[in-house]
Amino acid sequence: MNKDRFSRRALLKAMGLGAGFLPLLSTERARGATATGFPTRFISINWTNGTVPPNFFPAGSAGPLPATLPPILQPLAPWSSKVLSMRAAKTQTSPIDCNVMEDANLKYGGHFSYQTLLTGYANAGGPSLDQLIANNLATTANVTNAQLNVGCRPSASSTSYRAAGQKNTPQIDPYKLFTSLFAGQTMPPAAVNALFNRRKSVLDFVSGQLTRFASNLGTDDKITVQDHMDSIRQLESQLQSTATTTSPATCVAPSVTPSGLNFNSNANYPTQVKFMADLVAAAVICGKARAVTMDLIDDGGGNSLNFPWLNISSPDYHAIAHQGSGGYTQKTAIDQWFYQASVAEVVSKLAAAPEGGGSVLDNTVILVAQDMNEGSNHGIFSIPYLIIGSGGGFFKTGRMVTFPSQVPNNQLLTSIAHAMGLMVAGVGNPKYTGDLDSVLTM
Repeated sequence: MNKDRFSRRALLKAMGLGAGFLPLLSTERARGATATGFPTRFISINWTNGTVPPNFFPAGSAGPLPATLPPILQPLAPWSSKVLSMRAAKTQTSPIDCNVMEDANLKYGGHFSYQTLLTGYANAGGPSLDQLIANNLATTANVTNAQLNVGCRPSASSTSYRAAGQKNTPQIDPYKLFTSLFAGQTMPPAAVNALFNRRKSVLDFVSGQLTRFASNLGTDDKITVQDHMDSIRQLESQLQSTATTTSPATCVAPSVTPSGLNFNSNANYPTQVKFMADLVAAAVICGKARAVTMDLIDDGGGNSLNFPWLNISSPDYHAIAHQGSGGYTQKTAIDQWFYQASVAEVVSKLAAAPEGGGSVLDNTVILVAQDMNEGSNHGIFSIPYLIIGSGGGFFKTGRMVTFPSQVPNNQLLTSIAHAMGLMVAGVGNPKYTGDLDSVLTM
């Protein structure tokens, strides 16, 4: 990115010029906005104990995702065109390593990798990606309170850090989260129409100014201005469509009933996960959060967490993961449930929320991660990451990409930062700069 470039709007303001001069200045994508002008959002959904590689990574070579997704990813089948899978070229494993943990002699320290999944540092040596995104939005776009951190099982672990060694504590009580996000806040139809009218009046003003300005230009510049006016009319039509077809139900608080549930109880864990997933989706759709982490289970391993609703009452999740291939049947069922109850729940809500010519999901990047490659060895190599949503067209989804060799997770985090308009050379430990843009966006 050219550091000498300036925001066109800021430059015009500094020069004392009006909006009529906008089409004559070179443009660049605004940070944190998609190519369509809508904001980009980032959501990370994480849990422990790794995955079942043959039931998570598609078989075959790089290219379009297979018609039938692997068992663990089956809940995402309706949105397979929005999925970007990453796999090693020759094996059904992940190509992403936490190299910084190997540097710290933690090659088999999977239960400590929550601190690395989003920071790109060993031992949480710096801020996490969600924090960097929120900081950038506050600085460049004056967007405050963009960050939201939630959890679904009481614990001391977190994937989100505001600075080195300083955790962002997740909200684990959906009742409290609901109150903080939505209590007493509504947007009646009159407010929606008033917002449209204010936006439309600005467009009318710009159109009139451009018409006057163009009368003094040469032929080529008149054509440039006319093209810009046509784009304004297209935007006005888009706003009109939004105002007439989008009701307040598009931004509605989800139900969190019944009340009074004890979320320290395993029996209420499925309800807690659904509540949190619905609240995360609503917060993003309603513009109350743009950088979200959702940690489904503590990084300690899931001791005592059973799944009787899947007819798996014994042993607990951690013990099942430690069985390796002997526990693959149960582990696959559990991970499939996690994808159904949390990831697909969020995806379905975002996909159903119209935005421009697509949906909120189209302008979001969801990163799903687990803290080790496979539960029997706790390895921090071959970490299973999955991307859902293109971030406004930044990522090319609906396919599987393969890498000939392992790459540091720092480079994946950097590409997501780029999708969010944060143009940095690297995320996390500066030893591992670079990105995966050329593979993930082509």
